[in-house]
Amino acid sequence: MTITNQEYAEMAIKANKEGKELKYENGKLTLVAPEPMKFTEEQIIFQNQQIKESLFKEANSEIDILNDKIEFDEATDDDVAMLKKWKLYRINFKKLDATDIKAIFPIKPI
Repeated sequence: MTITNQEYAEMAIKANKEGKELKYENGKLTLVAPEPMKFTEEQIIFQNQQIKESLFKEANSEIDILNDKIEFDEATDDDVAMLKKWKLYRINFKKLDATDIKAIFPIKPI
């Protein structure tokens, strides 16, 4: 059976809306549940390390800005409290073992 571009496009849109994948089987296109991605331990560790590095940089940036506000007497009481939260967050990040595939990342201050 031949599938036209129009039919394929319509099925692809439907699959996307329903969070499914297209699969060609028995001469026709069907929608199927997507298989979960499977990562190796090395991939998970690499991803953990990348996330840790990115979030650590973000924490440093937030701390720098808040420290600048304090240094130039521009900080509010909320800024001082937030600085403490960001510093505790950064300390908890330093403790995080990114080589643990079940690592739980600390929650960003709000």
